Amino acid sequence: MPMAETDIQPGKCYATGGSENYKVLHINRGIVSYQTWTKGAKLQPLRTNAGVKAFAAAVIKEIACPAEG
Repeated sequence: MPMAETDIQPGKCYATGGSENYKVLHINRGIVSYQTWTKGAKLQPLRTNAGVKAFAAAVIKEIACPAEG
């Protein structure tokens, strides 16, 4: 089930219905900038942007963020 747009927060991590997870870096004017990773892998260095409505529709729950480093 998709999450509410108001539940999406910078610095938090979210699981999708598939194998990818997302870490929100920041939200500016309704655009979410985030990094992705798959289970057992490191955060990808590239950042992706999506509208907050589309982002909220793609994620299903908040999860613990991976350790950095």
